Amino acid sequence: MAFPVIFDIQKIYNSIEEGITIPAILLFGENIAYFQAKIDTGAQVCLFQREIGEQLDIDIENGPRIKLSSLGGAIPAFGHSVTLHTLGLEFDSVVYFAADYGLQRNLLGRDGWLQKVKLAIVDYDSTIYLSAYDQT
Repeated sequence: MAFPVIFDIQKIYNSIEEGITIPAILLFGENIAYFQAKIDTGAQVCLFQREIGEQLDIDIENGPRIKLSSLGGAIPAFGHSVTLHTLGLEFDSVVYFAADYGLQRNLLGRDGWLQKVKLAIVDYDSTIYLSAYDQT
C-alpha cells in the first residue's frame, strides 16, 4: 500500500559532511543569527551553541535549565523562546542554548523543530523533503 505525502521543499545536502546539515536562522527581537545545524531525529530538543544565544543578546541563564544526556556526558542548557527559520519555514519555538562554550554542533531536535515539520530523507540521493506539519 502506498502512502502519498506532498512536500513543499526539496534540498540536496552534502553527503560528504558528517550528518545532515542545513542552514538555520534564529530571531530574537531585532537580533538575528545565521548558522548551520544538524537534523537529529534522536535529540529531544533543539540545542544550539551558547555563542549563538549571546549573538542574539539573550541572557542565557535566565531561561529554564535542563540537563541533556549525550554520549560525551551531561550537557546543561537553558531554554528560550525564539523564531526558528529553516529552508523557508519559520516557527516560534522554545530552543536551548548550551550553558558552556564550545558545543561542537547545533542540533534540530524533536521539540521545537521536528514536531513542527513533515520530513522525509532519501539518503541514497542526499535529499531531504520538508513541509510545515500544519500545512493543508
